[in-house]
Amino acid sequence: MTNTVASGEHPVGVAPGDLTILVNSTEGYADCWEPFFTLFEAYWPGCRHEIVLNTETTDYTHPRLNVRSSRTWPDPSAPRPTWGESMQRCLEGISAPVVLYLQEDYFLNAPVLAAEVERFARIMIDEKRPHVLLRELGGHRYDPLAEHPELWRIPGRSAYLVSLQAGLWLRSSLLELLRPAENPWQFERRGTLRARRAGMEFLCPDLERWEWAGSPVIPYEPTGIVRGRWFAPAVVDLFAAHGLAVDFSKRGFYEVDGRERAVRTARAWARKVAMRVLP
Repeated sequence: MTNTVASGEHPVGVAPGDLTILVNSTEGYADCWEPFFTLFEAYWPGCRHEIVLNTETTDYTHPRLNVRSSRTWPDPSAPRPTWGESMQRCLEGISAPVVLYLQEDYFLNAPVLAAEVERFARIMIDEKRPHVLLRELGGHRYDPLAEHPELWRIPGRSAYLVSLQAGLWLRSSLLELLRPAENPWQFERRGTLRARRAGMEFLCPDLERWEWAGSPVIPYEPTGIVRGRWFAPAVVDLFAAHGLAVDFSKRGFYEVDGRERAVRTARAWARKVAMRVLP
């Protein structure tokens, strides 16, 4: 049942059928599924929305979460679907108007701000807003929406206007931007150009209230796996704290050398300067 607030204010919350959580994955990352859903259950307890795990052939279920698998490659004699085809087929099997896009290595590490997720989804449905990016990692200055100051516009000039970090999408808008032949990196780059041409206005939560304050709406370290290897700062202590026994040796760890660490630090500093200081 959808809740409402005082007369003249915006309704909050969505019905379970209005929002589906899409966890995009592939069988090559099946070793992430158990830790992902264990942490999901811990940090989003009582989640009332359907969760769709995007798989090609595997049927995965969870004893305490409403998880179903998309199985976008039901006929192994047919060509294996591309990343774009698999996404399209998965979305076509979802009826909810809004999807929360996650990936299997976005390991939650703090409580999800579920009320904010639902509030933003309600705004999207009512006002046909295509996208709210819930982990904004760019380096541009933002403008709060006059009608919803808790949401900020992402500048159209952003290099990754279309991002595959955690975010809410109108299902129809995400389908509009997808192309069957594209991989995720091509989708972010080319999808950004398509979104600009279409005049799509993308939003993110007030960064000062959440992201910059260290309390993102969807809290995770982007990302748990880098170039096919575990990213130790994102997983080792977190998994141990939750009793998750994972054989890290099968993938090994991604090593960040001194040069890359310096580059990351410089970029993080530049983002802060651009976000807080530049006109």
